[in-house]
Amino acid sequence: MVCASRQASPPAVPKPANVPHNDWRQIALPPLAEFKPSLPVSVVMPCHRTPNAVLERTLAALEGQTYPRGLFEVVIVDDGSEPPLQPPASPLNVRVVRQARRGHGVARARNTGVAAAAHDIILFLDGDSLPEAGWMLAHARWHHFVSDVVTVGFRAHVAVDDLDAEAIRARPGTLWELCADRPADPPGHENEHYMVRTNDLTQRSDDLFRAVVGGNFGVGRQFYRAVGGSDESFARWGFDEEEFAWRAFVQGALFAPVREAFAWHQGRMAEGQAAKRRSARIQRGKVAHLIAHPAFRGAGAGRIYAVPRFVVTIAAGEWPAEQVIAATASVLADPMHDLVVRIDAGAGEDGADDDRLQRLREAFGADARVRVAPAADALDEFPASPFHVTRPAGAIARNLVHRLHRALGDAAVARVPLAAGSEVSIARSWALHRARREGCSPAAFGAVRQLTPARLGLRMAGTKVSRRDVAAAQDAMGMPSRWRYLRHRTGDLHGFGAAWRFARWLTRWAWRRLFPPKWKVAPRPWGAYVPASPRRDDAS
Repeated sequence: MVCASRQASPPAVPKPANVPHNDWRQIALPPLAEFKPSLPVSVVMPCHRTPNAVLERTLAALEGQTYPRGLFEVVIVDDGSEPPLQPPASPLNVRVVRQARRGHGVARARNTGVAAAAHDIILFLDGDSLPEAGWMLAHARWHHFVSDVVTVGFRAHVAVDDLDAEAIRARPGTLWELCADRPADPPGHENEHYMVRTNDLTQRSDDLFRAVVGGNFGVGRQFYRAVGGSDESFARWGFDEEEFAWRAFVQGALFAPVREAFAWHQGRMAEGQAAKRRSARIQRGKVAHLIAHPAFRGAGAGRIYAVPRFVVTIAAGEWPAEQVIAATASVLADPMHDLVVRIDAGAGEDGADDDRLQRLREAFGADARVRVAPAADALDEFPASPFHVTRPAGAIARNLVHRLHRALGDAAVARVPLAAGSEVSIARSWALHRARREGCSPAAFGAVRQLTPARLGLRMAGTKVSRRDVAAAQDAMGMPSRWRYLRHRTGDLHGFGAAWRFARWLTRWAWRRLFPPKWKVAPRPWGAYVPASPRRDDAS
């Protein structure tokens, strides 16, 4: 079920995708042969020291596009070439934008090209690629209908050193026919295995973003900016397109494979691979912080990443500070350690922090994984994190995040209804972002699983915090339990006098535990014994 039906004729303004999961087959598009384009396109081509003959062949292939020539431009971004690139003469609308060279600048060149582009449909093409005649039309057809679609093109590598631009212009058929007898790598080898494994990106998988080919994909300008553009901190070859595609995926992009959008890379795949492999090995440590997917980061405990995998929001409500601290500590001790905790604590009277909020900040102010009373919305604060968990502070369960993730499966949302109208939930971020754009519920884009508290071992705390919950929270926070405290104190005993004082204190403490007095005595905090200065008034 979707929010609204999609029409076969393109709307005046492209609309966000409203299909479940990534089922792009539910978008009603006219056949490619009958599609009449009306929106202009900007082709952004990052280049660095690209030989003039290579640019001539690329522009010659673009001259043969079936897209109306008056509806597209070519923006060549020169990434600090020396001498500066001088594109060959072409009947196309070609502009050159230059930027200073600061390492491998493909990501920065894409942002520069988008900023200089005059149109809202952006197609990224490598400067050494030869697109087939229907390449632009196949990409642009999707962007006439859907505003948050990322069109995934295909390509193969072919040897074309002895081929000139005139042969491309004068070819009688397609580039496939022209390159049929040339040494080439298998067509679509770069992303074809993802298509096979995910049934052309229609299966419910969290790694659909890996099918994007950096030198052949399309995106709308507004969605490109909403995602944040390309990450310009990538100054080496490798993973910059995967990182952008990851953010687009988490923010609810629809990935559409477009086999008609085919381009030939000028040069065999084996050329320059040794240097690329060395660069990729260096980049893996960087990309592990940015792509919160198991394929890009380890599963061992103890690591903190720039982009957490889980964002857990704890609604403090009217719960006492002890219960909020206990809930936060239990989340931090969860086996799903790749997370951050947001404590939605509210504010006191007149907007001033109350005592409870101060206690929470004192308890977790130095912990990098905890945010107390964050000002921003969770989706805005962590737009690239794939899972968002919400829970009230009074919900008690061991390993709650781990259990929720397992129960979620391939659904978009899982909910656990609790007393007083509250609930515990986990949701995939792409469904939340897409629902925000469409103005409807995340349930419109995927399955919603209703879970019972018993399945997750959930219970609601009482109005007072039990000793069991406090002890569990102290243990999760690294505070010593009674027996660890005893071992610690006995290890510090030196001399007969210190041992005698400790034995007296332990005997009196055990006696009070076994035979509590008839009258009420103010409870003493655990650890009140100080061996160096025994108190006379401590006797019963």
